[in-house]
Amino acid sequence: MFNRVFRFFGELDRRIKVLFVFLGIHSWHRNLPTQYNQLYATSLGATPIELGSLESISLVASSIISVPSGWIADKYGVKKVILIGLALTTVVSAIYGLADTWWTLIPAILLSGASMRLVMPFVDVLFINYAKPEQRSMVMSLSRTLWAIPRIFTSMIAAVIITHFGGMNATGIRPLYFIQLVLSSFVFLAIALWLKPPSKTPVKKTVKDTEAEGGFIQDFRDVFKGEKWLKRWILIMFIRNVGLRLSLPFIPLWIVNEKGANPYMLGLMGTAGIIVAILLQIPAGKLADKIGRKRAFYLFRPFAYLGTLLLVFAPRVEYLIVVGILGYIGLAGGGGGLSGVSFIPFITMNFEMVSEEKRGRWLGLLGFFNILSFPISILGGLMWQQGMMVEVLLLPILLEVLIAIPILRTVPDTLDKTEKVK
Repeated sequence: MFNRVFRFFGELDRRIKVLFVFLGIHSWHRNLPTQYNQLYATSLGATPIELGSLESISLVASSIISVPSGWIADKYGVKKVILIGLALTTVVSAIYGLADTWWTLIPAILLSGASMRLVMPFVDVLFINYAKPEQRSMVMSLSRTLWAIPRIFTSMIAAVIITHFGGMNATGIRPLYFIQLVLSSFVFLAIALWLKPPSKTPVKKTVKDTEAEGGFIQDFRDVFKGEKWLKRWILIMFIRNVGLRLSLPFIPLWIVNEKGANPYMLGLMGTAGIIVAILLQIPAGKLADKIGRKRAFYLFRPFAYLGTLLLVFAPRVEYLIVVGILGYIGLAGGGGGLSGVSFIPFITMNFEMVSEEKRGRWLGLLGFFNILSFPISILGGLMWQQGMMVEVLLLPILLEVLIAIPILRTVPDTLDKTEKVK
């Protein structure tokens, strides 16, 4: 198996390898404080409603930046968009590290929402663009596997740092953001210098002149031309995003305040999920390239429902390790564990819904429609404060199983689409 993986790696476009290396560093430092962002905000004085408001602010910023970023990516190149996102990540780390009250996090939350939309989604666009159709799920899986290997130690390193500097409070968590600041600056410089085309052939612009063809709005209308299933896919993404936004800000509060987890238990949860992802991402990617994106997604997604149920009803804190292995709804970016493996075939299908020249604008449209779910985190905060914590955690399962999955069953798989790689 390892020989096949090494041979597959050797055949990949050089640009994919550059992204593997430096976005792996980006992924590591982005995940370093992830489990503690909400706890950091509450340590600075934020209430559950204010916490939900911060999440909604992030979503609005992400949605607003999506449309112009998608258009810029198609017209001027994806690399420029990624560099903007990496620069914003550096600024976000500095603001978090220097914050002394929860409301001083608002600028960081705004920029963080924008930066998250500008980096990893567009990196995935490049993976899809640079890889052959029969390689795509494997490339996506290999990227997540390579990025996950150093992250085995991320949660425990964060736990050690937090314990050393003062425990589960703002003082103990703050050093994580300064480490993030240094690494994000390095990644920005590395991508700026080393992500270059293998040849000097000029890159063809994929968006026509806006004045000659009807303007900015028309460019986005063109995305839907000849694409029958995009409206249904937008609805699927919206329903899943509503569930994610409802529970995501409050899961760390549940794990720590209701289940009694300490930093080391959080570390064990994260580590267990990452190890499972490392073991299964590559086989799952090969499976999705063989049997189809939807079938692979259906195979692994139920583990998210099991993990979420166990997260809610676990009788003892030790069961949280099993939750980490299973995964659960509310893990941003797909997360780890068995359920996290379902993210690769799903996101691969997402990008394959349109042709290469439309992918930047398609990504922008999806992000823009997310703005419709901006009140959801505030609603989650109100429900949480009223004691409806279990409902906040379980409603996402019902939304996905009863609405999103039945719609997905009506959308054809994208594995059979063929496309010339440039």
